[in-house]
Amino acid sequence: MDSSVLGALIGLAGVGAGAGAAFCGVVYQQRHTTHAASLAQQRSEAIQAAQHLLTELLALQQLLRRGAHTASEEERSEYQRIRLHHHATVQLHSQWLPDAELRARLTSNALYASIGPQGDQRSTSEVRSDAMLACADSVACLGAFLRSESLPRRSPEVEAVISRWPEGKDFHSYIVTGPPTE
Repeated sequence: MDSSVLGALIGLAGVGAGAGAAFCGVVYQQRHTTHAASLAQQRSEAIQAAQHLLTELLALQQLLRRGAHTASEEERSEYQRIRLHHHATVQLHSQWLPDAELRARLTSNALYASIGPQGDQRSTSEVRSDAMLACADSVACLGAFLRSESLPRRSPEVEAVISRWPEGKDFHSYIVTGPPTE
C-alpha cells in the first residue's frame, strides 16, 4: 500500500475519532447542563415553597395572638376552621421541600399547633402559647433550610409540648373536637 494512501487513512481515522470525541463531549455537556438546570429549578421551587410556608406560619402566629376571645360560637368555629386551614396549607406546601426530615418536622409542628392530645386540660392561653412555640420551631427549621444548614434541635419548651402526645399512637386519634377549658 502506498504511504500516501496509508497517511490518508490514518488522517481519516483521526478525524473520525476527533469528531466522535467532540460529539460525546457535547452530549455530556448538554446532559450536565440539563441536570444542573433541573436541580436549580427544584431548589427554586423549594425556596418558593419555604417562603410561602414562612408567610403561612406568620399568618398562623397572628391568628394565635388574636385568639378566639369572642363569646360567639360561630366566631370560635370560624377561628378553628382558619387554624385548621393553616395546618393543611403547611402540610401541602411542605411537600415541595426536598428534605424528608424537614417535611416531617413541619408537618408534626403544624399538627401540634392545630390540635391537642386526648383529654387535653390546657387553658386556651396555654394552647395558643404551645401552638406559637411549634410555629417558632417551624420558622427556625425553614430558616436553616434556606441557609443550607442542618435542622436545629427543638427547644425544651417545644419538647414539652410534644411530650403530651403518647408515643406510638396515630395523631388522628387525638383530635380534640371541643374548645379547650379556661
